[in-house]
Amino acid sequence: MRIKELEERSGVPRTTIHFYLRNGILHPSHKTGRTMAYYDDSHLQQLKEINKLKKGSRVPVTFLKAHLESIHVDPSEGAVEYDVRKSVTTNKEKDLKRQEIIKQAIRVFSQKGYHQTKIVDITSQLKISTGTFYLYFKNKRDLFIEVIDDVFRYIVGEAAIAIKGENDFQERLKIRGRVFYKNYTKYSEILNQLRAELASEEQWPAEKIQKIYHGLTQPVIREIEAAVKEGIIRKIDPDLSAYALTGLIEIMSLRLSLDNKYNLEKIIDFIADLLISQMTLDDKRVNR
Repeated sequence: MRIKELEERSGVPRTTIHFYLRNGILHPSHKTGRTMAYYDDSHLQQLKEINKLKKGSRVPVTFLKAHLESIHVDPSEGAVEYDVRKSVTTNKEKDLKRQEIIKQAIRVFSQKGYHQTKIVDITSQLKISTGTFYLYFKNKRDLFIEVIDDVFRYIVGEAAIAIKGENDFQERLKIRGRVFYKNYTKYSEILNQLRAELASEEQWPAEKIQKIYHGLTQPVIREIEAAVKEGIIRKIDPDLSAYALTGLIEIMSLRLSLDNKYNLEKIIDFIADLLISQMTLDDKRVNR
């Protein structure tokens, strides 16, 4: 089909389709000339998958791309899991296999730790050779860095989807807190391993942690800036507030793991009450 038909059938404007193509979210069209391009049902399926994820919300490009790379779109059957043992012939298939290796590495690193994990622990689970592994990653450290990126790309993307349709500032922060808690408990071991690497003389652990927390806090910073501008909360440092919220959720995640005295909702309500009460103090109390 031509782009006009794809636009009509998917409900996605052609400017957005071109944006997805430029950023590698949508796989390339079939070129038949300098200005002539055709699309098929696989493009339509991908656009439907993107629409299902977004549903009117702002979702990071990296999350969309990673999600689409983790599935194989068959025009007749829809989205199915990719078989990592297949021989690859296209760049898209290489991306899919790379993503499957990362997914398995997340499981193994979480169970065994970075230093105790051997490459064969990952390849044996996937039933691929170590030679195949080195076609995609330079070494274990290279893979671990990709794992960290993938984990936090997913957290940011899932939070963006979870808050869709919610306009209340406090509820949006609560939703972000729940998503962060769920994923933090799931990937805390990998995070701890990354922090442990700070003791090494290499630069990459510090750079990676800086990038991670920047990615986690930026959406919250934007939320707080918007709330200040709209007069919902008093003027407050958005950067410090975002980091304070992230730090509170991290330490409260630890508190939840110690015993059964509290549940997640009680913790989330406590954090929200603590922060919101400070953000909405009247001028008289602020200046006291």
